Amino acid sequence: MSVVSQTSEVILVADDNPDALFMVQSMLDLLGFAAECVENGRIACERAMTQRYRCILMDIEMPEMDGLAAARTIRDAEQAEGGIFTPILGMTGHTDTGTRVLCERAGMSGVLLKPFLISNLEEKLAEIG
Repeated sequence: MSVVSQTSEVILVADDNPDALFMVQSMLDLLGFAAECVENGRIACERAMTQRYRCILMDIEMPEMDGLAAARTIRDAEQAEGGIFTPILGMTGHTDTGTRVLCERAGMSGVLLKPFLISNLEEKLAEIG
């Protein structure tokens, strides 16, 4: 399946916690972005293969496929399609350096530490363009 080449202003949010999805979606709405929410990494990979997103916010611990595996899968598909790159921000409550390194090795563009404020989200979105 090929990655679509058109980029949109929609942000894909993957998190298995409905409350977290609601909170992130609400923040994105306040910042002027549309959000498409999914509950695991497998679905996030499927969506990323059929639609381009401004970025992907990915919880790193989810059922079926965690965010690290999903990020690696998305990066592999992007590379196979010619290097189209969608920024992926990992979302985690783990503050240790090891978790940040795992996110970086999985191809993530950065990490948002949970719980985060709308200002943290806005700052990260500005950093990735």
